[in-house]
Amino acid sequence: MPKQITIQCSVEIAALLEKALRWFVASRYPHGADECSIAAREALLDLAQRFRDRLAVDGRCVYSGRTRALLCEALNSYTRQCELDSGQSWAARRDELIAVCRGLSDGAGYVKAEQLDRGGGAA
Repeated sequence: MPKQITIQCSVEIAALLEKALRWFVASRYPHGADECSIAAREALLDLAQRFRDRLAVDGRCVYSGRTRALLCEALNSYTRQCELDSGQSWAARRDELIAVCRGLSDGAGYVKAEQLDRGGGAA
């Protein structure tokens, strides 16, 4: 049985996780792909929906460790695209979001991470 990961975070962080997953699915797993891609697509869309539903209701969600690598890849890709779009670093925010998805943080450090990325705080 795969390890279960419990994440806890605010509704705002949950919305960002959901947005990143949906963006990643749209960019990497389009409709009409092969069966393996379809399985990954459905698993990630299901996870995005569970994040939306569970994290909004009680601030916590459990998901399979098998999905963690894809989730981290989605966050890396999404935040790198945000860097390209905005012209500013997302490194600290990316680290905080990945820590949330690994169950190592509740996302409380996200605001400080955002300040660091914008050059508003000391490292």
